[in-house]
Amino acid sequence: MTILYFYITIFTIYYIILALVSLKSERKIRDKYTSKDSNMCVIVYASGESGYLEHLVKQLKSQDYPKERYSIYVILDKVENPPEFIFQTDLEINVININNIEPIGKSQAYSIMAEKLSETPNLDAYVFIDANTCVDKDFISNINFYLTKHKVFIPSVSYLGEYSNLKFWDCVKATYSRYVTRFIYNSRTRLGLTNLINTDTFVIRRDILNKIGSFDFRNKTSETNYTLQLAREGLQVAQVSDVKVYKDIDKYDNRIPSLSKRIGIFWNNFWKCKNFMSFEYISSLIVPNWFACVLIYAILLSHTYYFPFIVSFSTVLISFIILALAFCISLFNANIYAKEYIYLFSYPILSFSHIIVNFPPIRFVRNFAAEKNRKHTIEKMVTDVIVTDGKNDYSCKIELISDDGLSRVKFINKNKTYTTKNNHLRMVDALKELSQKLNDYGLSMKVCQCCKYFQPIVDGSTNMVTGKCNCDFDGKRVEGDMIQTLIWNTCPYFEKQNVVNLF
Repeated sequence: MTILYFYITIFTIYYIILALVSLKSERKIRDKYTSKDSNMCVIVYASGESGYLEHLVKQLKSQDYPKERYSIYVILDKVENPPEFIFQTDLEINVININNIEPIGKSQAYSIMAEKLSETPNLDAYVFIDANTCVDKDFISNINFYLTKHKVFIPSVSYLGEYSNLKFWDCVKATYSRYVTRFIYNSRTRLGLTNLINTDTFVIRRDILNKIGSFDFRNKTSETNYTLQLAREGLQVAQVSDVKVYKDIDKYDNRIPSLSKRIGIFWNNFWKCKNFMSFEYISSLIVPNWFACVLIYAILLSHTYYFPFIVSFSTVLISFIILALAFCISLFNANIYAKEYIYLFSYPILSFSHIIVNFPPIRFVRNFAAEKNRKHTIEKMVTDVIVTDGKNDYSCKIELISDDGLSRVKFINKNKTYTTKNNHLRMVDALKELSQKLNDYGLSMKVCQCCKYFQPIVDGSTNMVTGKCNCDFDGKRVEGDMIQTLIWNTCPYFEKQNVVNLF
C-alpha cells in the first residue's frame, strides 16, 4: 500500500506541474527572421499508395524559403502507380526509386539516404516527412527558425476530416492523440523534457544524426527505444506547435506502445539511465491512465478511512481533488471541444479492455480456440537446395508450406529443422525471411528467389514462387529468351541478391 501511495503521489505532482506550466500562454513569435538560413535536405518517403505525394511535392517546391537553401529527395519504396511527373526531369526533385521484392521500410530507407548524404558539404539538418502529409507555405521557414532552439523536434499534427468518418473507438483514439499533443507534449517541451519521436515527420540536425547513427523505426517499440537513445545523449525531442503538418483523420495511427511493451522497456532500461532526461522519460512510460488513477485513489481512500496509514484520509482526499482540478486545467489548455469529452473519458475504458483482452492467459485461450475452430487447407512441397558459406556447398532441403493461403518455409539440414516464424502472403517473402536468417550465420541459400537475376512473375496469385531468369549466361542467351524458373539451385551463375537497388 505504501508503494502504491508513493507511485500515485509522484504522478499527481508530475501532472500538477504540467498543468501549471500550461497555464502560461505560449509566446507567439511574429517575426521568424534569423541571421542564418540553414541548408536543409527534405526527404519524402512514399510506400504503397502514392497518397498526397504529388500535392506534397508541389507544396515543398513553393515554400517561402530560399530555393538554394534546401533540396528535395523523394524515396519511392514500391509505390503503386506513382505520379508520372515524379519521374520527369526536374532539377528541384531528386527521385530515388527502390526496386526490391518487398518495401524495405522507412527505417532502412532513411538510413540509406542519411549515409548517401553524409558527405554533402554545408548541410545543416534533415527534414523527414511521410508522403501522406500536407504542409503550409512557411513550413521550412518555421523549421529554420526552430533549428536555432532545438536539435531534434517534431511538428504538431492536425487531423483533417470529420469524426463521422470514424468508428467510435477510432474517435476515442484520435481525441486522446489531440489531448496528448496539445497538452502533455507541449507542457513537457516547455519543461525541457523529451517526447516520443514521431517518425512520420521529424527534424534532426546533421551533427546529431552522425553522432547517433542509423535509424531503427520498425515499430512503436523501436521508436520508443530511439527516443530513449536520444535522451541518454541529453537530447530532447521537442514538439513545436508552430510547425504544423496535416493528415486525413482516417490516417490516424496510435503511436503509443502497449502497456506490456512500455513496462518491458522500463524494466530493461531503468538501470541503464545515464542522466535525468533518460530517467524521467523511462519513468513517464509507466504513468497511469485516468481509470487507474481513480481506482488507486479509491483503494487508498478506503484504506486510510478504516485503517491507520502514514498519511490521513483527508490528505489523500485533498491530493485527489487537486489532481482533478489539474485535469480540468489540462482540458481547458488542450482546447478539447465539448463533443470530444465523451471520447476522451472513454479512453481509459479502451485502454483497460485492451489490457484484459491481451492478458497472457486470456490471449492464449482466445488464440487456441480460434486455431482449433479454424479449418486448415495445407499444401506442402519439398525440394532440394544448396546452401553455401562461400567456400563449401551443402545439400539441404526446404519444405514450402501454404496454410490457408499463408506461406512459410521449413529448412531441413540432416536432423535439424527451422521454420520461419512469420506467415506471409507470398511464398517469395517466406523464402526471403529464411534467407535473412541464414545470412545471420554467414550462409547463402542458392535458389533463384535469392539470386539477383531472378524476376518474380506477378500473375495475381499469392504464392508467386515462379519467375524469370534475367542472366545472359556469358553471352550465350538469345535476346528475348526468358527462362521460366521455379526452384533452381544447380546454376553456376548464382549471385546473391542485393538488399536494395537504387536507381
